[in-house]
Amino acid sequence: MKRHIREDPALSPLYQTYLFVITLKDIGLAETRGVFEIVSFEDWIVSLSTSNPSIEDLADAPLLQRWCPIEESGVPLLIGQVSGHPHLREGARVRTSPLMNLQPAKGWARSCNRFYNLGERDDGFLAELRKDGRLAPSAHGLDPFL
Repeated sequence: MKRHIREDPALSPLYQTYLFVITLKDIGLAETRGVFEIVSFEDWIVSLSTSNPSIEDLADAPLLQRWCPIEESGVPLLIGQVSGHPHLREGARVRTSPLMNLQPAKGWARSCNRFYNLGERDDGFLAELRKDGRLAPSAHGLDPFL
């Protein structure tokens, strides 16, 4: 099973992040006697996809302006300009880690790494990044959000 997850364009980044998170947070082992525990991985994905942010989560979350949901190489994600991110410069044009939950009416999104506050949406940002060579030519807007 592990080999297939690593080869799948949508699951591979999730799997890598999952292993990183459980190592950092020491929440358990991803492997037992060499066998990947798929149930733990699935539970993690469901948790990220269904949990709502707390007030504190959103207070600490970076702001994503000019955001647009896209699919790149089979992976749903957001692109935009970020501010308040703990590791990225102010105003950086970014693509998030895989998108787990998008709630534009509520003003937030969840990638597999963090929550984001959503500012103004800009579907034209996709063309801008594509023109600058910052996205794969196959990147396209993500329906049904467009």
